Amino acid sequence: MARAALVKEPAREAAGAAKAPEKLAGGVLSLRRGLQLLELLGEGDGPWSLADLSRRLAVNKAIVLRLLDEMRLAAFVYRDEDTGAYQLTYKLSNLGLRKLSQTGVLDQSNGVLRELADNTGELVRLAVVEPQDRLTWVLAFTGERRSLHIDPNYRLEIGLSTHAAGKAWLSTMAPEKAWTLLHGEGIRKMTSHSRIEPAQIEADLKRARTRGYATSNEENELGVRAIAAPVVVVLASGEKACVGVVSVAAPTSRMSKAEIEGLAPSLLTAVAKISAIWPIQRRVVTVMSSIG
Repeated sequence: MARAALVKEPAREAAGAAKAPEKLAGGVLSLRRGLQLLELLGEGDGPWSLADLSRRLAVNKAIVLRLLDEMRLAAFVYRDEDTGAYQLTYKLSNLGLRKLSQTGVLDQSNGVLRELADNTGELVRLAVVEPQDRLTWVLAFTGERRSLHIDPNYRLEIGLSTHAAGKAWLSTMAPEKAWTLLHGEGIRKMTSHSRIEPAQIEADLKRARTRGYATSNEENELGVRAIAAPVVVVLASGEKACVGVVSVAAPTSRMSKAEIEGLAPSLLTAVAKISAIWPIQRRVVTVMSSIG
């Protein structure tokens, strides 16, 4: 299937690897660079050369080679002996599947998300709220009746002020907490459509609180519109909490602002179903992390 060219830009969180503090202790710095390497290797359509990895990390080849050799020994990275290029093995994805299996998120949400993707024909993704206030993509499905798809892995990082998913999550919080997270991440202008003024961002969050969903119109990626709604559950404590976010994204060439917002009823129905069946252990984890 053809894929939209607009989604092939390398992830910014990997490109930002050069910003890693250089004053860290040697072992900690090596660990950080190793994790950044894993993120880089997960980007793009194929293997990476040593030169490309070195350039993206802004680290000399000898250091990168040592890290890659250790990852090869641990079976996280594979080197093609014919081309000398590097790529991830399936060990990392296996660990991810184990995590999803432990939480039950995959089993409970799979059918609902696939149905939403088939009904809309677009890219549907689920992000989970993790401890320490982090939002992470965990599942993605694309509608089968489209010949042109957005790559489900087009962006690993979730921009809190630019992604519909980020806005949907922030809209469930007290304004003070939302702004603390925004300032902690940094409000960045990803495209010419990004909203960086506090008044604009606050208006977006207020609108999302009122409607129950947030939107992003080329604010994080040119040529992409998205709509997202929070998965809110009742915790054991009786309090409500956002445990995840479901988003639907589509190329601007296929959907106007009005059309993407027209998917809101289907999105909210799917989110209500997921909220009702959200794994109980995930609720307990959320409670414990909030207490801690």
